Amino acid sequence: MTSLRVIAAALFAALGSQPAQQYRLREPNIRLDVNLVLVPVNVTDQRGATVTGLDRGQFQIFEDRIRQPIVSFSREDSPVSVGAVFVLSGSMKNKIDEARRASAALFRTANPGDEAFLIAFATRPETPTGFTSDTSRIQAGLGQARAHGSTALVDAVYLALNRMRKARNQRRALVVISDGMDNHSRYTKAELRSLALETDVQIYTVAIFEPARDLKPIQMDQERAGVALLEDLSRVTGGLHFALTGAADIPPVAARIGTALHNVYVIGYRPPGGIEGYRRIQVKATVKNLRLAARPGYYAASAGLPPPREERVLRP
Repeated sequence: MTSLRVIAAALFAALGSQPAQQYRLREPNIRLDVNLVLVPVNVTDQRGATVTGLDRGQFQIFEDRIRQPIVSFSREDSPVSVGAVFVLSGSMKNKIDEARRASAALFRTANPGDEAFLIAFATRPETPTGFTSDTSRIQAGLGQARAHGSTALVDAVYLALNRMRKARNQRRALVVISDGMDNHSRYTKAELRSLALETDVQIYTVAIFEPARDLKPIQMDQERAGVALLEDLSRVTGGLHFALTGAADIPPVAARIGTALHNVYVIGYRPPGGIEGYRRIQVKATVKNLRLAARPGYYAASAGLPPPREERVLRP
């Protein structure tokens, strides 16, 4: 397991705080405790409600289609660092009040050890708060935000993932609320997806799609593509995705996410040696009619880390 120890040391080093200006190193996309892979899993029922009370024997975990013995298991309610991302462009103008109520619902179940930051993003990023344990500051910051301008969804999530480097908690999550519109981003969807795969952050997304609105065909295409992107980001990071057809459903869905953030199963197994590259993970439950959300894989590369990627800094 020597190679795994080397991997772990390099990966944990990459989690340190980085200057904002130039380069970043690949971060782990799941927790790797030297020779133990720890996989957070959200479990919901068919209505989307969080399921608690399951035990180790009701889960199975596979790496590259080979079942692995579960060597550790817990239901974790540890402190969470949360980035709340509200894309408040002109297309969200009629949903701003629901977005504010959603923020209140999201943090209603916050624990004392939690911390959060807010990014309100339209044409350019606005960061009303840095990390804070006082969720009333999040509410105050969102209360001052205004829906206006073009939309830069990809840039908003990219910026939030980088902001998460300064988080103090091991568990990290983004909650992104948007109608999916994007017509002003400088980063590409491929760049965002790559960063999401590399970082140890679960992305929970709420997409509001109202097809009856009077939009031009090109705007409808942009919105559909954005909604598909949000769903994909949740899938590849082990978060949850909610697609809504009306803004009134945003606050109750945010409350569900707040509950899910504090009811996570953590499954641990020892990875087989001698395999490099991307390792695929699949988690299954023996109980029927449950939905499991877990990151689908991680990178194991004893040959070393990939070259640093140049960053374009987004400034408010």
